[in-house]
Amino acid sequence: MPALIFAWTAALMVACWTASPASAGPARGGPPNVCERELARASVKYDVPLPILYAVGLTESGYGGFLQPYTLYMEGKGHVSSNLADALRLFHEARSRGVDLIDIGCMQVNYYWHKQEFRTVEEIFDPRLNVEQAARFLQVLKKRHGTWTMALARYNAGPKNTPAQKRYVCRIMKNLVAAGVGTWTPDARTFCIGEKV
Repeated sequence: MPALIFAWTAALMVACWTASPASAGPARGGPPNVCERELARASVKYDVPLPILYAVGLTESGYGGFLQPYTLYMEGKGHVSSNLADALRLFHEARSRGVDLIDIGCMQVNYYWHKQEFRTVEEIFDPRLNVEQAARFLQVLKKRHGTWTMALARYNAGPKNTPAQKRYVCRIMKNLVAAGVGTWTPDARTFCIGEKV
């Protein structure tokens, strides 16, 4: 198992480090690789396959080849801030308007559903704590639903939103394969019938 984790970690880091910042467009988000550095540790700690964590992060906050720690998704729009202060300003402005459903950070941890796992809003933006909560939640979902595919389906959409679950699993799998860290599984393919895979 340690050899497999090392191999996945090496592949992930090569993919991250070889992404060309020059082709990434204007600078946005936090420092490169700050989220990615936390993935391997959380993968081992919570027994979640590293490629799954990476693909979730890439789907949730990937921009310019990197996961973004200061990303928020609220009211149907994504926002990539360049620093924590700006991200907190956006968060507090949204909360003052009564917005509760706000996805935050590297893994887009939902404020409404997960705030009790953090002492402060600042902690939700912390890459280590954000990635850990996502890994912990994915492991709970895997135990509850039996497969990683179903855990992924439930990560982003509740049990009564099958169309959103299918779209999300397909996006995750496409990112997993495109990043070169995974392959299509029969279980995942059943979610993507009719999708170009």
